[in-house]
Amino acid sequence: MPSHRVFRVALGLFAATIAFAVLGTLSLFIGPVRDFFLPYYATLVAAPTWTYMALLPVVSLALYRDQLGVRRSLLFLLAASVIGAGAELLGTNTGFPFGEYFYTDRLGAKILGDVPYFIPTSWYALGVLSYDLAGRIGGGRVARALGTALLMIVWDVSLDPAMNQGGGTFVFWEYPGGGPFYGMPWVNWVGWAVTSVAIAAAFEALGGLRPAGTALTRRWAPVVYGLNVLFPISICLLYGLPSAGVIGLVTLGAVLALVRWRTETELAVAR
Repeated sequence: MPSHRVFRVALGLFAATIAFAVLGTLSLFIGPVRDFFLPYYATLVAAPTWTYMALLPVVSLALYRDQLGVRRSLLFLLAASVIGAGAELLGTNTGFPFGEYFYTDRLGAKILGDVPYFIPTSWYALGVLSYDLAGRIGGGRVARALGTALLMIVWDVSLDPAMNQGGGTFVFWEYPGGGPFYGMPWVNWVGWAVTSVAIAAAFEALGGLRPAGTALTRRWAPVVYGLNVLFPISICLLYGLPSAGVIGLVTLGAVLALVRWRTETELAVAR
């Protein structure tokens, strides 16, 4: 099957998983529905969450396969996943560079008992999207690496409140010492920045990625990135963290507007 078809199928399943999770949560506001599904609530939360995490790298792989080819696609996946896993294992065991935290059992089996297997590939999936979009903003390698870090942190603006508080219902990771940003210490974003810059540097070492290199990536990379950020935003809004959701919406709108403006400017200059 051509990669663009694989991408569309994977994206369709991905979007359906998010829709199922959001609509399922909305249905719980209806008393009789909530009472009926309450005994199955843990399964109904785990199933779409695990499906979402499993599909996350598949969507990015399919999106960039034609541009990178099979070999470099797999190298990008491997490099970002190894860096992400290394940073997470270091973080969960030492507190550096994210601050002190630990994963609960909500995401299943863990590498060395510390980091869920789903986590490293999520660093790849959002890392390659952020790297592409950062390249569209412009600047040299350093600017692109910093832009990648910025876009990854924008994802975490709503992701962390949603996942470490979960409206008090489902918590995927915790910060024992707490912190000023919805229970998260500010140093966590330093860890995100350092890890994201390292991933961007690895992509550069592997030959880089031309921003908006194909018609498929030009059109769909911002959509896939936005969909990923909107998911935790919706969780924040539905689980009693409206201010975190609003902050997420504002930062998402700002970076996507910047990417679009810079892309259109570059196209105008090229003409």
